[in-house]
Amino acid sequence: MQIDFSFLQTLWDSIPPEIQVAFGRYVAAIILLVVLLIVSKWQRIRIQKSLIIGTARGTIQIILMGLILVYIFNLSELLIMFSVLAFMAVFAAYTTAGNLEKIPGVFKTSLPGIFLGSLSVMAASVLLGVVEPIGEYVIPMGGMVIGNSMNMSSLVIDRMWSNAQKQRSLLETALALGANPIQATELTVRESIESGFLPNLNRYAALGIVTIPGLMSGMIIGGENPVVASLFQVIVFIMIFLSSIIAGLVASRLFLKEMFNARLQLTVPPPNK
Repeated sequence: MQIDFSFLQTLWDSIPPEIQVAFGRYVAAIILLVVLLIVSKWQRIRIQKSLIIGTARGTIQIILMGLILVYIFNLSELLIMFSVLAFMAVFAAYTTAGNLEKIPGVFKTSLPGIFLGSLSVMAASVLLGVVEPIGEYVIPMGGMVIGNSMNMSSLVIDRMWSNAQKQRSLLETALALGANPIQATELTVRESIESGFLPNLNRYAALGIVTIPGLMSGMIIGGENPVVASLFQVIVFIMIFLSSIIAGLVASRLFLKEMFNARLQLTVPPPNK
């Protein structure tokens, strides 16, 4: 029995030409992903599973978002816009917990940090008139702020946990000498936040010379005045920095409850467990 695959050609022909071209480029880019997987496997960098799952899930998510973006951009009700941002913050915390699945309590400690850091900055920006209260501005800028808050929370929690595993004796000595958990982990938290800032600080310092941010480019392509687009990009960086440091500090304080018990004893297991 022969199977007629002509319907596939018909289906392909029904797809708009620009989508066909984009899909072809997407398939070609998968070659780069394969190279990345080979290199990471060769160097024993354990990110292959996350890369594959992230690519598949990210592709589906961004396509779905693209399909509804036109409706989101037309939003004018602040309550609805911030409800969308709240959902994005919850999903960001869920993603953080998924990427750090071996560490307990990540979701409940990262969510308040991401939520408070990103939504407070967005609310202040709207109230101060920095961001126009329409979906076209609030949602994309909120997404960038939430994404960076998520990255900072992930880095701080991961660094606190790994340092506690590797430097148990130092932490226990500090506690024995009378330091509280905040004092004992202060250096780790500070170094984590500084490390989290480094990529964006590099982009910030090289802004307009080495890096040409997507937001600014998109605004210029959309017909916005280049000076307006440039100033807007700097504004976004300031918002990102503020939300990130709030998220990192809040997450670090809450995560201490996962590292120490009520008697201020370290509960983080050694690395081999």
